[in-house]
Amino acid sequence: MKKYEERGEPLMDKPDLKKDPSEVEKLVKEKVSLARKLGIWESFNPVEDYQNKEEFAQITEIDKRLSVIING
Repeated sequence: MKKYEERGEPLMDKPDLKKDPSEVEKLVKEKVSLARKLGIWESFNPVEDYQNKEEFAQITEIDKRLSVIING
């Protein structure tokens, strides 16, 4: 497969995840831990009113941060 520049497509400036995977890994682990606590990871068996829990708000913030890291 040709590289983007060989096909005449513009390159996107994405962060090098290999450079600092520790932040991404840390955020993903935290997100999974919070989701398990709420019962929304693997099997969907949520705790009552999980959308209004602090852990769910934290998951939302983690998602925002991951989006910034990955998409720039």
